[in-house]
Amino acid sequence: MKHIAVLAFALFFSIASFAQKIFQPGNYTDKTGTTTSGLIKIISDVEIEFKSDKKSKSKIINANSIDGYTITEPFKKYTSLRLEGAASQFYAYVIESDISLLEQGKLYFIHNETNGLRKLEVKVTEKSTDQGLVKSTINSYIGVLSFYSKDCNSARTKVNNVKYRRKSLSDYIITLNECSDSTIKDYTIDKSVVNLFELGITAGLNFAAFESQSVGISSYEANDSDSGIGIGAFVSFSPNITKYNVSFTLGLEYNQKAAESISSSANLPNNSRRIVTHDAPVLEAYVGTLYQPFYNNKWVLSPFIGLGTSYGFNLSHEIVDNIEFFNDPKVIELDENQGFSLIFRAGSFINIKNHKFFVEAAVSNYPYAFDYYGSNFQIKAGYLINLKKNR
Repeated sequence: MKHIAVLAFALFFSIASFAQKIFQPGNYTDKTGTTTSGLIKIISDVEIEFKSDKKSKSKIINANSIDGYTITEPFKKYTSLRLEGAASQFYAYVIESDISLLEQGKLYFIHNETNGLRKLEVKVTEKSTDQGLVKSTINSYIGVLSFYSKDCNSARTKVNNVKYRRKSLSDYIITLNECSDSTIKDYTIDKSVVNLFELGITAGLNFAAFESQSVGISSYEANDSDSGIGIGAFVSFSPNITKYNVSFTLGLEYNQKAAESISSSANLPNNSRRIVTHDAPVLEAYVGTLYQPFYNNKWVLSPFIGLGTSYGFNLSHEIVDNIEFFNDPKVIELDENQGFSLIFRAGSFINIKNHKFFVEAAVSNYPYAFDYYGSNFQIKAGYLINLKKNR
């Protein structure tokens, strides 16, 4: 299970990294004002890769050569500007108006035609004292905003209350532009935002394994699994799915888990066989996160990977331990619940017209009391009902 965990984490982060740089529908505007539509891959703050369609050869475009570009879904508009003494770079509009607010990573900038591009920043200073290193912050962005508000009384009285946060800065820039009755395009509310709230029902098969790590002859591994059914339901919430590609799930499943261990040893009379069986139906509650790197491609298949945890409430857990020579089975009822597990998930949603199905494989491992451990490989399929789709 440790090897599976390492591979799952590696797969998760490699796909997540790759998905940040895929081609998306969009357009760019050149220096003559001509707009060209196609597919855009964001490479960095200074370069994009463009091709007219999926089969076309791509080309690299830098910030010096165009006025800007737009990603249409999820919507985001970028402009090419430069700070004094620096080369041109791409900045994303938050508010587009006579006085615009832009962002690049976690930094914010203000721009108008008169004063150009200026950085809004919080400066951190360090000073060595007898008590050690002392850090202090200077909200230098307040001074920049004050400069722009000198002719706007409604903004000037609020400037000291502006926080270095997207919403606070956006509200202030809107107030500045309202003073001059400027046309305002507010991109803080993305028109392409989609929040999904779904109900899923599932059915599948479990292939469980159990292990006793007791010292000596009592230890064993029950890996010969009898498949058991699993049925369940879950709710899924996907905030701004077109931007983040992430869903959060909360579910409950009934899972039958059974396995057998058959072993022989010189320590047993006449090399007799020892047979240990587990029968452990469980009611399992789980939470998790799913990541769909290609959600915006609108394919029939939308692959996902995920991580989660579960806790199992044992309905019963019977362990039968029998040495054939004696033929006197020892029956143990394990009352302890199945402990918290770590779940690794992979599968795909299947979109057929207005219907959404999915298939999934999952592995998990979990502890019991008294040196007992369990693991489960699960395959399942399901159907999702869209309870709310909010744009």
